[in-house]
Amino acid sequence: MDRHQYLVNEYQLILTLSEQMLTLAKDEKWDELVELEMTYLKAVEASTQLPLTEEISLAVQNIIRQYLRRILENETQIKTRLQERMNKLAELIGQSVKQQEVNTTYGRFTDRAVAIRDQQ
Repeated sequence: MDRHQYLVNEYQLILTLSEQMLTLAKDEKWDELVELEMTYLKAVEASTQLPLTEEISLAVQNIIRQYLRRILENETQIKTRLQERMNKLAELIGQSVKQQEVNTTYGRFTDRAVAIRDQQ
């Protein structure tokens, strides 16, 4: 396993970052999540460029497989929470648009009332 410890370490880093991202998503710390995502993506990209000169032992494969399973579970949970956040933001935007329409309409009535008073 020592020969491929660097590989295990890289996947452990990715797992740790995904766990941190999930915690941030649960805590609704969206700005921090986005910042950490950049580090996460760089770690994932770096893992694709790791040299594999020899066959990887079954023990190392099993460890990496466990890490990947947990990483994918974390990503699924993060995506679910992000979708919930997007839905909430869409709802807020919809409410804001409706409020703006009400304000615009109310403003027109107010302008007409002022104009009618001025004419009297």
